[in-house]
Formats: sequence, structure tokens, C-alpha cells
Amino acid sequence: MKELRRLRGVGEVLSRRMVDAGLHSCERIVAAGEDGLRRIRGMNPRMIPSILQQAAEQAGEARPGRAERIAELKRSAAALKEVLEAGARDLRDRLGEELVGDARRLEKEFVKTLAALGNVEGRLESRVKKAGKGLARAERKLARLTDTGTDRVARGLKKARKALKKVYR
Repeated sequence: MKELRRLRGVGEVLSRRMVDAGLHSCERIVAAGEDGLRRIRGMNPRMIPSILQQAAEQAGEARPGRAERIAELKRSAAALKEVLEAGARDLRDRLGEELVGDARRLEKEFVKTLAALGNVEGRLESRVKKAGKGLARAERKLARLTDTGTDRVARGLKKARKALKKVYR
């Protein structure tokens, strides 16, 4: 029962009920899946995915190896670089005449963000967890930039760059 109580959302009573249902280890919880956990009285349905994920991590099934995680982050960084380059082209196409005054400022923001992304790529090996979080945040910030004006694009790029800088500080 102590192993089960390490899972966030599982207390003493719920762990006892899980053991009574035959789920006395994380491996068994993963094997039972959502249906098995739903049958347990008192189980919060919103906590089931979280409990399954935690159990899988403790069982050692859900954790990708370090090399796989680094390869995944490198693919993510390359995709983010493509998004930045496509965003710059799209902005140029969409706001061609408007960009005349703001072109210099936006160009600098794109260059700075690409440089920050390059720094993150250089530190992927040593800061895997931070890099994953920073890339995810930057991706979310950049996703919001479609169909916005130049001021919003500049602010979004600054926010994305700030998220990336947290990786290598």
C-alpha cells in the first residue's frame, strides 16, 4: 500500500480499496487501465489519467530513454525553427505594405528568437527537462501569432524568446 500512496491522488482509503481489488502494484494498475480503475469505489474519474501515468512512470514503462528524449527535443527544436521561418515569410506576405516601418524591429525579433533557439539546441544534452519545458512554452507562444498585427507578433516573439532563455540561464 505504501507504493500506491506515492501516487498523487491516492490516499490511505483508496490504496486499501485498490489492494482489495487486486491492484497492489503499479504494474497491475497499468495493466488494469482506465476500466479497472473506474470500478474502484471512490475513484475520482478526473484523476484516473494522472494516476495511470504516474503508475506507468513508476513501473518504468512510460519513461523514454535519455537518448530518445534528446532526439525528440531536437526534432521539436527543428520544427520550431521551421515555424519561425514560415512565420517570418507569412508576415511578409500578409502585411507587406504595413511592414515598411516595423520591418527592422520585427526582423531583429525573429533573429534574436532564432539565436535563442540555437542556444537551446546547444544545451539540449545537458538540460533535457528544462529544454523540453522551454520549447513547449515557446511553441505555445508562437502558435498564437497567426493572423495578428505587427505589435502582437513582436510581443509574442519576445515571450517565446524569454521562454527559451530560461533553458540556458
